[in-house]
Formats: sequence, C-alpha cells, structure tokens
Amino acid sequence: MNDISQYFRWNPLDAAIAKEILKYEGTPEAIGYFSRVCNRLSDYSYWFLLSTLWVSYTGYSDLGLWKQLFSSNRNRRKKSIMKPSEVKAYDYLPYFVTAYRAHRPNEIDCIAYTINKDTAFRFAKERKVDTISEYKIKKTDIVALFLRRGEDEIIVLDKGKITFIKKHSI
Repeated sequence: MNDISQYFRWNPLDAAIAKEILKYEGTPEAIGYFSRVCNRLSDYSYWFLLSTLWVSYTGYSDLGLWKQLFSSNRNRRKKSIMKPSEVKAYDYLPYFVTAYRAHRPNEIDCIAYTINKDTAFRFAKERKVDTISEYKIKKTDIVALFLRRGEDEIIVLDKGKITFIKKHSI
C-alpha cells in the first residue's frame, strides 16, 4: 500500500468507472471503453487507469488511440501515471537513456521500448526476430517508465524523438 501516488483520492465516480473497466481487462475493448468515458475521470484516475490498462494489455490494440490518450494535457501525469517507485527510478535515469526494441516484422511504429537489453533479447526470441535495435532517447521525451511487468519499459510517443544507434544480432 505504500507504492500509491500522493494524488490518489477515492471518489465514487472514479470507482464506478474503474469497476466497469475491469469487465474488459486484458482485452482491446478495455482501452476503447476507457476512451469513451475518460473525460468523466479525475486527473489522477485518468492517468492511473491508463497506465494500468497499458500494463495489463497492449497487444493488437489501436496504437493511435494509445498515443492520443498518453498525449493528454491533464495535470499531474508524472506522479499519477507512474507508481512512486517508478517515479523514483525515472528520476534516476540519465539525461540520455539507452533503450532497445525487438521490432515485430513489418512494424512501422511503436511507443514502447525497454531500457534492459536482456528484456529486448527475450522479446526478440518470442517474436522470432534475429536483431534488436538500440536507441538513444532524451529523458525529457519519455512519458513514463513502467517497472510493473519486469520489462523496464519506457513510453515515447514521437518516434522522431529517438535516435537509432545500431542493431544487435541475437
């Protein structure tokens, strides 16, 4: 219970919406439902539920919708989208972050990268690709750092903000 944002405040509307979202958890319908009702959420619940949905399920869902939702100008993003432990880890990141991605075949856009090379190699094996790409990214271009799945995952919405360094063979 100590890894909860200082901005969390229980309210009945947020709770009711979260309960409804849980019906769709682990499916692409969850983010669709969220997008339809998110304007009724408090700022904290918007960011918290968005991050929870991302961590719960991102497979084969609308990347454009995720980008739009992550781009919101709602208040308190950093300390609401990340758990306090993730904020602390984010704060310790260097100015330039080295990140990796095991791109799917024919992938043209993505927003998720890992800062853990071993995780990228694991994804490469799962995706049956023989390389991972290495990038340099400014910390200020990182929307969030998620440690919840053990992937050391960062979100970067604009692929124009990342610099390709090199490919690593598996």
